Amino acid sequence: MNDLQSRVSELQSKLAAISDPHRAEQMEAYMKHKFQYYGITSPSRKQAFKTIDWPKDLEPNTHFKNIINEMWQHPKREMQYCAMTLIEKVIKKLSTEDLPWLESLILQKSWWDTVDFIAPSAVGYIFKQASPEKSRYLEKWMNSDNMWLNRSSIIFQLKYGKETDEDILSAAILAHDNSTEFFVRKAQGWSLRQYSKTNPQFVRQFIEANPQLSGLTKREAMK
Repeated sequence: MNDLQSRVSELQSKLAAISDPHRAEQMEAYMKHKFQYYGITSPSRKQAFKTIDWPKDLEPNTHFKNIINEMWQHPKREMQYCAMTLIEKVIKKLSTEDLPWLESLILQKSWWDTVDFIAPSAVGYIFKQASPEKSRYLEKWMNSDNMWLNRSSIIFQLKYGKETDEDILSAAILAHDNSTEFFVRKAQGWSLRQYSKTNPQFVRQFIEANPQLSGLTKREAMK
C-alpha cells in the first residue's frame, strides 16, 4: 500500500473511532438526509486529520486524483470534507488540465458544502490563468441544465476582490435571472454581496438595472 493510500486508511480508522451516532443523526437531518455521517464536529475532524503524517510532496497527479475519487465515493460525508482538505494542499499546483476532474467532483454527491469549496477555491485558482479552457468551461457551465455547474460559474470569483471580471460576473448571473432554483438565486446574491465589498456602486447599479432578479437574490446581495 502506498504512502497516501495508507494515510487515508489510517484517517478513516481514526474517524470511525470517534464517531457519534446521535450527532450523526442531527447532521444528516441538517443536510436533508442526503448523506451519511460519522457524526464528528468540524474541530474534531480537523484535529484527526492533523494527526496523520501526510506526505509533504503531494502532486495532483493521476494517483492523487484516484485517491480523492475513492474518498469522494465513501459513504460518510466527513471523508469528502477530508478530501477537500487534501485538495487544498495542491491547489497552487492545479492547472486547466485538472478542470475535467474538478468538474466531475462538482457533479458527484453535489451539495453546497462541496461545491462551495471546489468552485471558489480550486476552480477559482485555475480560472485566474487566462486560457481558452476557461472560456469554454464557463460557457458550458453557464448554459448547463445542472444547477451546481450554474452555481459554480457564479461563485468562482468570490475570492477575486479587485480582480473580479465584472462582465463574467454579470453574464453568469443574468444567464439565470429567471431561475427558480434556491441555490442559484442564493449564489447570485452571495456573489454580488461579496463583490460589493470591493465595488458597492457596481452592485447597486447592477441590481437597479435588473429588476427581474429574484427577491432572494436582491436581499442576499444587499445584506
